Amino acid sequence: MPSRSSAVARTAGRPVRTRRGAASVEKAIHDAVLAELAEVGFGRLTFEGVAERAGTGKSPLYRRWPDTTSLVIDSLEKLGSSPIAYTRTGTLRDDLIGLTRHMTRPQHGITAEAFRSLLGEAHRHPQLLARFTLRVLDPMFDTLTALLRDAAARGEIPAERLTPVVLEVLHALIVKRAILDVRELTKKDITEMIDEVLLPLLTATATAPHADPR
Repeated sequence: MPSRSSAVARTAGRPVRTRRGAASVEKAIHDAVLAELAEVGFGRLTFEGVAERAGTGKSPLYRRWPDTTSLVIDSLEKLGSSPIAYTRTGTLRDDLIGLTRHMTRPQHGITAEAFRSLLGEAHRHPQLLARFTLRVLDPMFDTLTALLRDAAARGEIPAERLTPVVLEVLHALIVKRAILDVRELTKKDITEMIDEVLLPLLTATATAPHADPR
């Protein structure tokens, strides 16, 4: 017959279920969603796994979310810093560095692994991809675009440089470096990206297209 000590050892790794308030349970659930995304991915995420990791029963999950997609969508805001919380300095270079650091601050550890896992699987789930774009990516890109347009209004960069193609390149670079890279970005990494790529791209003089020699 198993001893009392062995029974204790088997349960030591599980969350202890104690009486908690609704806000505490909700936070535990969202934290568990991120951990499950990082460990098993969206395709294998279940209510059972989330409930076990959160140290709660499945009833709170089934009462609020009809499926795991809805549960994950409601947890998306935990994946990044709110861009509107960044306080501008009023200088383009400083703000590009500061905003990028602000947006990438949560992108390490479990949060970063969950982000990359979800981004890799979201294209197979149109509803999830649409909400991921709306709630995670668009706020970052909209804030960056507004920052650039304000800098153009101050005369720091030519307004004509803010074409859809230039903006798309800037957004893609930030996604690649700040979100997809496994290594956590340092201030030096971000500064080099701003000084060597983003600012030269924004201040370059547009050239007329070459005439077709034919």
